[in-house]
Amino acid sequence: MAASVVLAPGVALYGAAFGVLAAGAGLSLAEAALFSAWVHAGGAQMASMQAWADPVPLLAVVLTTLAMNSRYLLLGAALRPRYGGLPAHQIYPSLFLMGDGNWALAQREFASGRVDAAFLMGSGLPLWFAWIASTMLGQAFGSLLGQPERFGIDFLLTAFFAAMVVGFYRGSASLLPFAIGALAAVAVEQYAGGPWHILAGALAGSLAGALRPGGGNADEN
Repeated sequence: MAASVVLAPGVALYGAAFGVLAAGAGLSLAEAALFSAWVHAGGAQMASMQAWADPVPLLAVVLTTLAMNSRYLLLGAALRPRYGGLPAHQIYPSLFLMGDGNWALAQREFASGRVDAAFLMGSGLPLWFAWIASTMLGQAFGSLLGQPERFGIDFLLTAFFAAMVVGFYRGSASLLPFAIGALAAVAVEQYAGGPWHILAGALAGSLAGALRPGGGNADEN
């Protein structure tokens, strides 16, 4: 557990941001907390707030969540050599608590020769609790604000994804998927409206990244 404590402040910051957005979308404290407890996927939760409406466009939210979380297929596959022989009741709770941060910590542990299948769960629990607690704090703060957009709080979603884009930058070769995804999102938002621009941007950018010369291993410039 101690290994992941260093990641908790960053997780808490994003959790609080989600809580504020959830309050702005009309979610109660309990609803926001349960959302974070059961979904436990920061990027997908942030994106779902952009699509949130009354009634909720369920198909758009589900497809957007799938697009945002598709990377976990690869992260989970990378753990197969270490977890493949374990029973389901040990594997799936650990995978539920898997995030980008503790997955990287687990890979580092495995690479150093310390093979402990419980590491993923042990490092994930503090982050899960931090995510839920910070969501609740953010929701309470957002509720006090009344209308968060008056203070520019609704820009948190844009800021969150802008920060993610910077983190994924790998040189000039990675600019094309970003640009195509952005153009697709803007075009769909302008001509179709609704929440579909999020899904369109995610799919277009992912497809462009997969089809570009060299795929995900394009050389950096």
